[in-house]
Amino acid sequence: MTSLRRLLPILALSVAALAQNQRVADQRVGEAPVDGFQRRGTDSIALTIPGLRPGPTAIDIKDLVLHEFTFEGSPVAASKLHLKQLSEGVYEVTSTAYAVGDWEFQVHDGAAGYYGLGEHYNTLNHTHEVIRNLSQDNAYSKGAGTYKPIPFYLSTTGYGLWVDTTAEAVFDMNAADRYEVNVSVPAERLRIVLFTGPEFPKILDRFTALVGRTILPPYWAFAPWVGRDYHRNDADVREDVDKTRALGLPASVELIDSPWSTGYNSYEFNPKQFSDISGTIKYVHDNGFKLVLWHTPWINNKTKTPGEAGFADKLDVESSNYKEAAAGGYFVKNENGTPYVGTWWKGEGSIIDFTSPAAKEWWQNQVRKVIKLGADGFKDDDAEGNFIGPVKFADGTDPRLMRNRFAVLYNNAMEELIQKDLKGNGVLFARSATVGDHNIAMLWGGDNEGNFSEEDGLPTIVTAGLGAGLSGMAMWTADLGGYFGGAEPDPANFMRWTQVAAFSPAMEVLNTKNRGPWSYGDEALKNYRKYAVLHMSLFPYRYAAAQQAHKTGMPLMRALVLNYQDDKQARETRDEYLFGDDFLVAPVLHEGTQRPIYLPAGGWVNYWTGAQATGGKTVVVDAPMDVLPVYVRAGAVIAKIPEDVMTLVPAEESGNKAVKALDDRRIYELIQPFTGPAATTTEDFEGRTLTRDAGSLKIKGKAAKVTVRWKFSQVRSVSVNGSPVKLLTDATGSYVELNHTGESTIEWK
Repeated sequence: MTSLRRLLPILALSVAALAQNQRVADQRVGEAPVDGFQRRGTDSIALTIPGLRPGPTAIDIKDLVLHEFTFEGSPVAASKLHLKQLSEGVYEVTSTAYAVGDWEFQVHDGAAGYYGLGEHYNTLNHTHEVIRNLSQDNAYSKGAGTYKPIPFYLSTTGYGLWVDTTAEAVFDMNAADRYEVNVSVPAERLRIVLFTGPEFPKILDRFTALVGRTILPPYWAFAPWVGRDYHRNDADVREDVDKTRALGLPASVELIDSPWSTGYNSYEFNPKQFSDISGTIKYVHDNGFKLVLWHTPWINNKTKTPGEAGFADKLDVESSNYKEAAAGGYFVKNENGTPYVGTWWKGEGSIIDFTSPAAKEWWQNQVRKVIKLGADGFKDDDAEGNFIGPVKFADGTDPRLMRNRFAVLYNNAMEELIQKDLKGNGVLFARSATVGDHNIAMLWGGDNEGNFSEEDGLPTIVTAGLGAGLSGMAMWTADLGGYFGGAEPDPANFMRWTQVAAFSPAMEVLNTKNRGPWSYGDEALKNYRKYAVLHMSLFPYRYAAAQQAHKTGMPLMRALVLNYQDDKQARETRDEYLFGDDFLVAPVLHEGTQRPIYLPAGGWVNYWTGAQATGGKTVVVDAPMDVLPVYVRAGAVIAKIPEDVMTLVPAEESGNKAVKALDDRRIYELIQPFTGPAATTTEDFEGRTLTRDAGSLKIKGKAAKVTVRWKFSQVRSVSVNGSPVKLLTDATGSYVELNHTGESTIEWK
C-alpha cells in the first residue's frame, strides 16, 4: 500500500502529461517525405542547410536541429509536427493544439550573429539578447524596444527562421544557453517557416516572397516632405509652402500633424483652427504639393487640455462621432460588452475594432470625409495595441494574439482606402507594423530626440533603419532632425541628420518645436538645400532601388552584413550602410569632423573628390560639417534627374507650370574607372537597360533627353551611334547631351 501511494503522484502526472499531449494533433497522416527535412528521434526535427557555416563556438553543427517542443509545459513529440516543403529553400513546421496556449521550442545553434527581429535602436546583432516580439511606444531611451517587431531572424549559420505570429513571442538568442535559441509563443496553431540560403539576400528574398514585399508608392512620395508638430492656422500651412518654394527647396508633401480636427479623429476639420480649409488645401495642391494628414485609431470621449499653445478652448472634449461609434458597437469592448476606454497621450477614448467588418466600414467612411476634401495620404500613428486587461474583439480573437495584429488591421484598413478611393495615388506613412503590414509603402521610426545620444538620438535611427531592412521592411525613414526638439536649435545635429535623410527613402522634416529647415541658421539651410537637391536628383536611382525591394525584398538602406555576412568587420559595422546597389554611406553620428570608414571588398570612389580606394580595409576621412562621407562603386551608372526639379507631383495634376516638375530629362553619371572584366547591365526606373564597359554605354528603351556624364574623368572624344558629337566639360568632368529614341550607343576615348 505504501509503494502504491508513492506511485500515485507519478501516475497522476503521467496521465496529465498524456492528456496535455493529446491536445496536440498527430500530424503524420498523409504527409509526403521531404528531402533533407526529417524527424530525428522522438523529439527533434533536422533540416539540411546548404553551405552551412557553423558559428565560432565549440559546437559541431552538421545540420539545423529544432527540438524540445512543448505546449503548456508538456513535451510534444516529433510525430505531432507536420513537415512540408513550400517552395525551393522554404520549409514549414506546423502543429495544432485546439486551444491557445504557450508553445516553446529550441534551435540548436551558436551563430556568430543573429539579425532581423524588427526595427531595434540599440544593435543589429542580437546574439546573447532576449527580444520580445512586442510593439511598444517608448519615448526617449528605446533600449531593445521597437514599434515594428518582426518574428523573423537571419543566422550567420546560413538560414532564416520565421514564427508566424502576431503575439508576444520571446526570442532568447543564446542568452540563457550559448548553444540554443529558445523561442516561446502563445498560439493555437504553431507555425515555423525555415529558409535556407546560405546567403542573406537569398534568405530575405525567400522570406519576403512568402510574407509580402513593399508596395510602390507614387513618385511624389519620394520628394522631401515638410511638416510641423502642429499648425495653428491656415497661414502656417501656407507659410510652409511659400518658404519651401521661395528658398529653392525641393518638396512634394505637406504633412499636417495633430491636432487638425474638431475632436481627435472626428475627421472634421476644425473651423476654430482652419477658417478656410478648402482654400488652403487648394493652395497646397496648386503649388505642387500633396497633403498628408495625421490620425490614430482612437476616438476620444475625454480629451485632455491640449498642450499646444492657443488650443486650450479649440477642441471638443468628446469627439463628435464618439457616441455614434459606441452605439454602433464599433469599439473594442470590455468583457461586459461596454466600449473599452483607455488612456493615450491625447486623453481618454476608445479604439476601433477592426476585426468587425461593420466597424471597419464605418471608420473608413469617416476617413472618406477628408479624402473628399483633398487628403492624399495618411500618417498612421499610435497603433501599438494599446489595450490593457481583458477585452473582447468582434471576431473572437484571443487578446494575446491581437497585441501586434491590431496595427496590421488598422494599417491595412487605411491602405484599402488609398488603393480604392485614391486609385493608388496616395501614401500611407506608418509607425507600427509587423508581418502582414510591414510591406506598406512608407514606415517611420517613431519619436526620437534631436541630438547625438546613443540611446535615442541620431546614431540610433541608423541602427533601427538597418535592422528594419534586415527584417523585410524596405522603406524606412525617421523624422529629420528628431521628433523631440531641444530648447534651442542645434545646427550641427540638424546638418548631420539632413545628410543621413538624403540617403534614405524619404526626407521628412517634423519636430515638436515646429522648426523648419530655415530655423537652424544660414549654414544649416545651405546644407539642407544641398542634400535635399541631391536627394531629389537621385530620385531615379532611389525609385529603381524601391522597385528592386518590391521584386526581391532588398531594402534601400542595407546593413553591410546583408551583402558581406562572412566579413567579420562588416558584421560588426552598424554606423554605415549601402544605399541601393552602388552607394556606401558613412554618416558622421557625433559632433566631430572626421571618422573611420570600413570599405568592404571591391573598388570604391569617393563621390565628392574622385579619390579611388580598394576595399577590405578601413580608411580615415575628413568630414567638414557640410560633407557626408559617401563612396560609390567604381564602374557604376548612377541614374539622376536635373537639379532644378522642385516637385514630383505631375504638372497636369497641380496645374502649376512655374514649379519645375519631373519631365523627360534624364542623366546617367558614369563612375570612373570601369574595372570589370566584362560589360555590366542595369535597368533604370523606367525600364531602360544600361550596358556599359570601359569605353561604351548602350541605352535601350523609352525615349528621353539624355545627358551622359563622366564623373571625375575627362574624355577626349565621343560618338553617338557612330557619329561624333560635341563634348562639353565642367568642374566635375565631361558630358554629352543627346535625344535618345529606342537605342543609343555612346562610345568614347
